Amino acid sequence: MKKLVIASLVIAMVVGLGTVYAKPEGTPDADRLYKFNIIGMQNPKNVNMDQGSGKVIFVNLNEPSQINLVCSDDEDVLADYPELVEGSFDILDKDATDSGKPTAEDPSPGAILALPDPNLDPYIIGEKGDADVWSAYSIYIRPLGQPGGYTIITTCADILESSLETFLSAADIKILNRAGKFGGVASIEQVGQAITERPQGKSIFTNVTAELLTIVLAVEIWVDDGLGGLEYYETIYVRIPIFDDMLENEYWEYDNNGLKLLQVWIYDNSTDVSEGDGDLPELPTGPVTPPWPPQD
Repeated sequence: MKKLVIASLVIAMVVGLGTVYAKPEGTPDADRLYKFNIIGMQNPKNVNMDQGSGKVIFVNLNEPSQINLVCSDDEDVLADYPELVEGSFDILDKDATDSGKPTAEDPSPGAILALPDPNLDPYIIGEKGDADVWSAYSIYIRPLGQPGGYTIITTCADILESSLETFLSAADIKILNRAGKFGGVASIEQVGQAITERPQGKSIFTNVTAELLTIVLAVEIWVDDGLGGLEYYETIYVRIPIFDDMLENEYWEYDNNGLKLLQVWIYDNSTDVSEGDGDLPELPTGPVTPPWPPQD
């Protein structure tokens, strides 16, 4: 009888441990490299943004916030942040509630998140050839907190057009993407409400690696018309990874609509960022911008 009781206790302990350490739904069978929470703040003035050592980013609860991205493999970034370990994940500034409000003390407001290079190649969608489309790591998110809130996350950056022209071998280009709320241009691809809205029931993780580690541009290409001007050639999509030489000042535009908590978990597995290429909006078949150069 005593042996039976002991055996039952052992089984109960194993079951209990299995419950505690069960793999959350939606996450991969891989090692977790880093995790942090993004917390929506109704009254950020009342919070000490430097409190504790928790891995957290504070954002506005009902307006956009800026989460700046820096590369932890970059020598200049490592020089600017001596505490940053090369190739690591780290939150260097927790406070994104001051987004869009530069001061003399903080001319570049917003949170700062350090990530390693995802080791991806840029490519023209539909013509990826031998480009490396498998990420060095993957990002998963799930909404928590009270049901109903959601956010829209868009990766944004300044585009170095001369580098993009060289990549496309184009005489002239026109980027059709909307402007980012805090500068640069916004990716066509977003993490939308369907993924981030907190449901009434169980919340699961979703892989958002492509949306958060690359920018998709809609680009008009104009070529020499042989008469001293340019004529419209085609409009294409280009997917460019963050920290590529064609981009600078990358950030996540976190457009919050009442979501109080978003979990972000980063795993040591690869994601094919080209999987969603077929889900992008249909491209225009003719020019959207005026003829170039402008006609009288």
